[in-house]
Amino acid sequence: MESEHKKLSDTITGVHEHLKRSLFFTKDANKVWQNHIEDENLRKTYSSAMLKLATEIWSGKECRIEWTYNTCREYFYNGGLQKSLSREMKLKQISSQTNKEWCLGNLTSNDYENMKCKLKLLDVGSCYNPFAKFEEFSCVAIDLTPGTEDVVQCDFLSIDILPQTNYAVPLSTTLTFHEKSFDIVVFSLVLTYLPATEQRTVFCFKAWQLLKLHGLLIIISPDSKSLHHNIPMVKSWKQALENIGFVRVKYDKLSHLQCMAFRKCRTHSEFDVASCVSLAHLLYTPQDNKIYEEDVCDDVGDREDDDFVCKQFSELPFVS
Repeated sequence: MESEHKKLSDTITGVHEHLKRSLFFTKDANKVWQNHIEDENLRKTYSSAMLKLATEIWSGKECRIEWTYNTCREYFYNGGLQKSLSREMKLKQISSQTNKEWCLGNLTSNDYENMKCKLKLLDVGSCYNPFAKFEEFSCVAIDLTPGTEDVVQCDFLSIDILPQTNYAVPLSTTLTFHEKSFDIVVFSLVLTYLPATEQRTVFCFKAWQLLKLHGLLIIISPDSKSLHHNIPMVKSWKQALENIGFVRVKYDKLSHLQCMAFRKCRTHSEFDVASCVSLAHLLYTPQDNKIYEEDVCDDVGDREDDDFVCKQFSELPFVS
């Protein structure tokens, strides 16, 4: 089982490395991503490895799935949203009576309390739709290369987001996305899959567009380092998301994961899908600075970081 685990993990990290290496030499994120889309065999190999890791190797140890579920339950049903709004009001030290009344109104009129309908959840990079088992969620699961039939094939980078509609969207063979149509967007182990910081920024901005006001963005990234090792990166990501229109409501560092939850706190942003890339430098990972040499088997860079990348999936016995 251990050798199979390592083989599958090497497949995953090998694809990540291929994308970053391609970006290093081409300096063209769009070209790298388009080539990846066209390489169907590589994508299927990756998807099959991830599906097997998730459903066989890591089966029954669903730490990231349970963390997301529990966080959403606490936030929407057990007072988490009210606490976040109250904290925001105090931080802003509102003095105007009008503003106080507005904030108190938001605190007392929680649309998510006593809801009869399910929370609409978008799982990006889903692979196998793991959140469908929870009765609280109505799931839309998408992936560039789905691992199961209930996941819709979709390139989230290229989707067009249509204006908000108050009418029921007719059934169609083509998946459409509208502004302010989801309660939850989940990026689980997907942002670090993207080779370019600009692509991560577009992902986060599109999540902001798709979420309703006070909706929740979940970001989970692999991290086997110590608690404080990547704190500068965590703070930098927080800054980027705050600029887009989010406020962080929860953060946990688990043994091999960084788990973050952000509330959409604004209905208007000073950015759009094009200009948001000015924040790209904030959504970095330690591996983004790796240096490669052509026609050399061993790449020049931080050996410790190389080992760190390889360990992410080999040390994640609970990610599914």
